[in-house]
Amino acid sequence: MSFKPVIILSQELPLGVKANFAAVLGMSLGHLRPDLIGAETPTCDGVCLPGITNTALPVLGAPADDLPALFFAAEDLPVRLAYMRDAFEAKDYDDYTARIASRPISDHAPQAILLGGPRKKVDRICGRLPLLR
Repeated sequence: MSFKPVIILSQELPLGVKANFAAVLGMSLGHLRPDLIGAETPTCDGVCLPGITNTALPVLGAPADDLPALFFAAEDLPVRLAYMRDAFEAKDYDDYTARIASRPISDHAPQAILLGGPRKKVDRICGRLPLLR
């Protein structure tokens, strides 16, 4: 199986917030799929650089109103993460988890999502989306 991850961000977010959300989702992907991180790479002068991703991770843009449908369309993918509005508004991680636990998933507003799975399934869900600008 060819695994394809993608990050989809709300086009309406400010640039700095988009960068932050992509970084947070990328960290979560690295935790879930450490096999996607390459080996350490030494330079010719002996400095060892930690491994970076060994697979492409496109960052796409979509209207905020489309994110919930994209998230739910991906429910059978092996990787489906969301950065919900509650995460952005929470004071700390305990506050975030309490906010998430207080409502069903359909009542949350994703601001960014990360999908990963078989290339064909991922492309069916988000293949029409443009790269983030």
